[in-house]
Amino acid sequence: MKIRISEQAIPEIEANTIIILLPSRLPEALQTLDPALKNRIEEARQTMPLYTKDSIVLLSHGEVKAQKLFLLKVPDNADSFELRQIYSQAGREARLRELGPDVAIALTGLLDPLMEAEIAVEGLVQGSYLPELYKTEKAHKSLENLILCFSRTFEIEKIVRKAELVGNTQNYVRDLVNEPASRATPLFLVEEAKRIASETGSRIEVLSLNDAEKMGMGAFSAVARGSDQPAFMVKLHHPGEDGAQKLGLVGKGLTFDSGGLSLKPWESMTTMKSDMAGAAAVLGAFRVLSFLRPELDFMAFLPLTENLPSGKSYKPGDVVRAMNGKTIEVLSTDAEGRLILADALCWAVKEGVTHIVDVATLTGACIIALGHETTGLFTNSEAWREQILMAALKAGERVWELPMFPEYKELIRSEIADLANSAGRSGAPAGAIFGAMFLKEFVPEEIAWAHMDIAGPSWLPKSSKTIASGATGASFRTLVELGLSF
Repeated sequence: MKIRISEQAIPEIEANTIIILLPSRLPEALQTLDPALKNRIEEARQTMPLYTKDSIVLLSHGEVKAQKLFLLKVPDNADSFELRQIYSQAGREARLRELGPDVAIALTGLLDPLMEAEIAVEGLVQGSYLPELYKTEKAHKSLENLILCFSRTFEIEKIVRKAELVGNTQNYVRDLVNEPASRATPLFLVEEAKRIASETGSRIEVLSLNDAEKMGMGAFSAVARGSDQPAFMVKLHHPGEDGAQKLGLVGKGLTFDSGGLSLKPWESMTTMKSDMAGAAAVLGAFRVLSFLRPELDFMAFLPLTENLPSGKSYKPGDVVRAMNGKTIEVLSTDAEGRLILADALCWAVKEGVTHIVDVATLTGACIIALGHETTGLFTNSEAWREQILMAALKAGERVWELPMFPEYKELIRSEIADLANSAGRSGAPAGAIFGAMFLKEFVPEEIAWAHMDIAGPSWLPKSSKTIASGATGASFRTLVELGLSF
C-alpha cells in the first residue's frame, strides 16, 4: 500500500472512501463538512454500537468528493494499543467490503497527532492484508492508496515514511511465513537474505552444512542431516558506526518441522511451515533497521533447515556437541528448534555481540500459558528486559515475562551429557521455561540475552475482526522499535 499526506479539506479529498473513527466529539478534520452531512454522521454515531459490534457505510450525496464514508464508533478513553487494533479493523473491513482502492483517513484526536498518525498507517496496512498468495482469483480487491489528512511538516513526513516501511515490511514477513514449505525452503530464505543484504548495503555470510560442521555446529548439523533440502547458517551484518555495544538478532528458521523421528501427528504438521516465523521476523527487522538507522552496527543470525525423518536423521538417545563444546542428550527429535538456535547463539557470541534477542516459535507450552495473543519473554538482564518491554509497548505488541529461577535448571539435567533437550516421552512441567533455560546455556552471563517465544502470536488459527488468519508477523515491530532505541 502506498501512503500520501494531503492538506486538502476532507470534502475535497478524492478517494473511494473516507474512513472516520468517531469518538463522542467529531474530529477536528471533519468540522468543515457540510452541516447536513455532519448531522447524518452524528445521527449515525448516536445509534450505532461501538466498533466491536458493528460499523456503518454512508453513501455520499455530493457533500464530499469521496463516494462513501466508513464509520466506526470508538470510546473516548481508547489508548494507543486499542486505537491500533481499531485502525487495523478499519483496514480489514475496508478490504473485505471493497471500499478501495483509494481510502482516506481523518485522525480522532484522542492521542498525540504524530503518534496517532503512525499507529493509523501501520494499523490500516496490517489490517488490509489477506493471505491470498495462491488464489487464482482474488476474493477482494486490494487497498492500493491511503491518504492521510494532515498538515504537511518534516515531522509527519518522517513518521509516515517510517510507518509505511514498517507496515509493508510486516506484510512481507507474513507472506514469507504463509508460503508453503515446498517453496519457502532454506535456500529460498537464503536468497531473500541475499536480496535484503544487497538492498541495504549489508554484508552476508552463508555457511553450508559442511561449513557449519567444520565450525563445530554439531547441534544444528544433527537436525539438518535428515532432510534432502540443503541447510544453511546465515549471518547478516549491517556495518554501521563502531561502538561499545553491538546488537544481535537471532531467528529460528525451521522451514518445515515434522518432528523428525519423534514424528508429530498429522494434524500438528499442517501449520509447521510457520516454524520459521522467527527467522522471517528477524529478516524483516534487519531490512527496516538498515534503512531507518544506517549508523547502527548490528547483526542477524538465521539457522535455516528442515526437520524430517530419514535414514540420515538424528535419533532419540543421540548425544550431539554444540559450537561452545557443551554436549546435549537428544531425548526428542521434536525439540529441534533449541538445538539449531544453540549454535546460532554461539556464533553470535563469537562475533562479538553484546546484546542478543532470539525469536522462535519454540514451544506449544507457551501457547498453553499465554494463548495466541502474547509473546513469552525470558531474559538474564533486568535492564535488557526493560528495553524490550518498552519497545513492545511502543510497537503495540503484547509481551509477558516468564521466570527463569535457578531451580528450573534441574529440568534440563541429563545423566549422560551436559544437557538434555527435552524431558522425553513423559513430558515436563513448565515447557516454555525448559526451552528458555536450555538456550541460556549458550550465552555467557556477561552478555545481555533475551528469548522471545512467539509460538502463540505468530500464527492465528482463525481470522479476527482486526487481522486475517495465518501469519501475523509477531515480534517484528518489537524488534524494529528495540533497534531504533538501542
